[in-house]
Amino acid sequence: MVTGIIIFDFDGTITTVDTINTLASLPTSHHPSEKTKRHEKLWEEIVEGYVADHTEHTKGYAPDAESRRTLEQELGYLESLRVPEGASIQKVSQGSLFAGLKEEDFRGFGERIVDDGTGDHAQGGERVRLRKGFGEFVEKCGKQGWEIGVVSVNWSRDFIKGVIAKKCAGQEVRVVANGIRHPEGRIEGPEELGGEVMMTAGDKLRGMELLSREGDEKKKVVYFGDSTTDLACLVEAELGVVVADEEEGKLLVTSRRIGFGVPHVGEYREAKDGKRQGMVWARDFEEVMESRVVEGLQR
Repeated sequence: MVTGIIIFDFDGTITTVDTINTLASLPTSHHPSEKTKRHEKLWEEIVEGYVADHTEHTKGYAPDAESRRTLEQELGYLESLRVPEGASIQKVSQGSLFAGLKEEDFRGFGERIVDDGTGDHAQGGERVRLRKGFGEFVEKCGKQGWEIGVVSVNWSRDFIKGVIAKKCAGQEVRVVANGIRHPEGRIEGPEELGGEVMMTAGDKLRGMELLSREGDEKKKVVYFGDSTTDLACLVEAELGVVVADEEEGKLLVTSRRIGFGVPHVGEYREAKDGKRQGMVWARDFEEVMESRVVEGLQR
């Protein structure tokens, strides 16, 4: 019997940091040396353009951050980021950064690049590190009857599948994220969501709703996320777990600003009226397991 579904964000939640720069390094290992500099220059231009567009957009957005005091206001701002995000994705697609790469290339790269703590690595260079306790947590939840899913605005669901493959071996994991179309290298959204590229908090919420429904039935959801693009999902889930290295992390600060108290998972408790706290935070999955917060939802 399925208890419900546990859904993870990928970058900064399953992994310790964002992996976009690592993913962007894949083309240089698949192209002749004379093309390497062109790809590196293109990526540099894309990053610089994105930072400039994002900064300009945020500077001109009203109300500004300090004036946004409600969830509705914050989600409105997050949805407006579709403008700079979309411009960046268009540049990646038009620049053919990932042209010629197949699904198996992204998956294999993810498998090789991950640092799972065993020291068994086949490829040098930058590593993608998994957050402490992830594999053990997934295994434990699977045995307890939970389904497992991933919702991400990362550009390659196959890269995600490769990164988590070893730690999720034996556990079916449904990934709702973007893909990179072969051979042109165009970024496209998941078929389940009509092919629209996932970019915003609202897109992630649609992904969560897709995974949490089975016919007319809605599954119980535990959602893990680390960034403001996870805000809508964290609020809507039965339990939202903010993953943060410290109490002053950006998402926790934002949550408090708009009126959400988010205690540490070690302080999790049931309220007097029987309702459980909607959001908590944890540094890693070991802290979550120690708290037994997920087991509490099975009662």
